[in-house]
Amino acid sequence: MEEKQVFLLYAETQVHAGTGFETGVVDLPIQRERTTKFPVIQGIKGALRAYFRVNSKDKGKEIEIFGSDPESGEETKPGNLNFSEAKILLFPVRNPDKLFVWVTCPLVLVRFAKAVDEEEVIKEIEERAKIDYDKCLPLFDARKVYLEEIKLEAVDIDLPKTRRLIAKISRCAPIDYLKNKIKSDVVIVNDTLFSEIVQSMTEVVPRIRINRETKTVEEGGLWYEEYLPQDTVMYFVVRKSYYNNMKDSLMETFKSTVHGNLVNIGGKETVGKGMVWIYAWGDEDGDSQS
Repeated sequence: MEEKQVFLLYAETQVHAGTGFETGVVDLPIQRERTTKFPVIQGIKGALRAYFRVNSKDKGKEIEIFGSDPESGEETKPGNLNFSEAKILLFPVRNPDKLFVWVTCPLVLVRFAKAVDEEEVIKEIEERAKIDYDKCLPLFDARKVYLEEIKLEAVDIDLPKTRRLIAKISRCAPIDYLKNKIKSDVVIVNDTLFSEIVQSMTEVVPRIRINRETKTVEEGGLWYEEYLPQDTVMYFVVRKSYYNNMKDSLMETFKSTVHGNLVNIGGKETVGKGMVWIYAWGDEDGDSQS
C-alpha cells in the first residue's frame, strides 16, 4: 500500500487562499481547479512548515520533512514528505430548516474515498448515486431541500457505506455539537450544481484602506475579497517521497505535531482569517494509512 496520510481541515474562520488581484467583480478571488472550479488551497506546505517550525518538539526534523529553506541561501535539499493541495470536501450553505447544511457531490466523495482507500464507497457511489441537476440526496428526512434560494426535490437512495464515511469525516469538527450535525446535515447534489454552488455561495467581503491624514477612504481604496465560509471541510494528502528509504519516523513526527491543533492557512491572518483545525484521518480507530 502507498505510504501516505490523509489530513482533514475544518475551518474555524473564513479562509482566503487567493490568486492575487484580478479584473473581475471580485478583486481577490480564491484559488480553484481550472476544470471544475472547485475551491483548492495550493502551497499549503509553506503554512504547515511555519507551524511546525514554531510548535514542533523536534525542530531538527524541519529540513528532513520539508526540505531546505529557500531563503537560507544554502544548497537546496528536497524534503522527504510530499504535500498535495487541499481539496474541497464539505461546503456549508444556508438552509432555512437546518440553519445551514454541508453540500458535497459524487465526484468530490469518490476522490476522497480513493484517497482514504475506501473502495467499497467508490463502488456504491458509482452504482447508486445518480442525482439529477434539480434533485438532491439529503442524509436527513426531507421531501424538498432549500440551498439558499435553490429548491431541490429530495430523492431516497440508500448509501450506507457513504453515510458511514461521512460519519468518520465528522470527527474533524472541533466540538461534539458540530460532529453530530455533520453526521445528519449533509446534502449530496449533482456534480455540475455543486460546481455552481461553490462559485456563487462563497463569502465576498468589501475592504477599504483609510487615508491616515484625511481619515477617509483613499481613492481606489475599496476592494472585494472572496472567502471560503467558516465550517468548510477540506483535505490534503501527505506522501512519503519515493527516494526516502530511511525516514520512517518523519510522517509520525509531522502527524503528531499538527493533529488536533489550530493552524493558520491562507492569507489575512491579522484580520482573524484562515484558522483551521487539522485532523489526521484514521487516528481514532487505528486505521491510519501511514
